[in-house]
Amino acid sequence: WDLPGAGTPKFPQATYLKRMGIRYFDVAILVTSSRFTEAELMLAQELQRFEVPYFMVRNKVDVDIESEIVKEEESLIDDDGEEHELTSVQRAAVAKQTIQCIKDYFRIEYGLEKVYCVSARRKLRKDYDFPSLECDILEAIRIQRG
Repeated sequence: WDLPGAGTPKFPQATYLKRMGIRYFDVAILVTSSRFTEAELMLAQELQRFEVPYFMVRNKVDVDIESEIVKEEESLIDDDGEEHELTSVQRAAVAKQTIQCIKDYFRIEYGLEKVYCVSARRKLRKDYDFPSLECDILEAIRIQRG
């Protein structure tokens, strides 16, 4: 199920877990496109307390990667004002560096060792961490139902 976010007027943080019955889920996936809020971090702590496997997911990494590529290409403007495009190898290096920066941010800022970086765009689902997220979710469900 896709549940509404916690910490809103209709779904206050104080009653969210009980109201949604989250402790009875096989797994939970917490998704953000920027940073995790206090409500999401509280939810992760409660899931951990009830021993419900959960996955922290950072979505829309393709947008961040493309933004970094554009910045890099803009820095390659030569003396004549001509822009240059990055090679595929350079683009891949920027993608790898961007994802590592995102993961480092979540590790340093929130103490999260495992954050899956994904893009929900259909053509990019095989990229980034989506395949490992799928495998890890299936494994967690198998263990929970064991």
